[in-house]
Amino acid sequence: MNALLQALSEPQFAGLADQAIADILNARRVTVRRPVPTWLVRQYAIEHGFWPSLIEARDSGNSQVKRLAITVLAWIDDQSGTIQTVDMDRPAVVQMLQALTALSITTQAQADALSAMADVSIPWTESVGIDEVGIGNIQNARRTNG
Repeated sequence: MNALLQALSEPQFAGLADQAIADILNARRVTVRRPVPTWLVRQYAIEHGFWPSLIEARDSGNSQVKRLAITVLAWIDDQSGTIQTVDMDRPAVVQMLQALTALSITTQAQADALSAMADVSIPWTESVGIDEVGIGNIQNARRTNG
């Protein structure tokens, strides 16, 4: 309910009818970060041409490159199905993406696109834990707020 009270204090809602406010809030969307399914990361690597570079790096004589490739492949090509998502904001994943770019396995644009996969647009109501805003919710929030 605090999120609804905060939303009602926004200047754009001044003078609007309860139903109009409810309609606006129910239509509002926000972007949140969510873990990305590993199959989607793997598909992106294949479709954007750096999957072969990972395989080649895995077989490289350079131990640093080899370790990185093995680690990345363990995350996104987990045959056991244990690792089902990748948290793109996890420090280890951020470091892996930076290392992939530094070693020219991916471009910066590809690394940025992988990170952006975690951006998901959801209804504002879902983001604040409200099923749907109705005029009753708005009236109750206004009464609570005084």
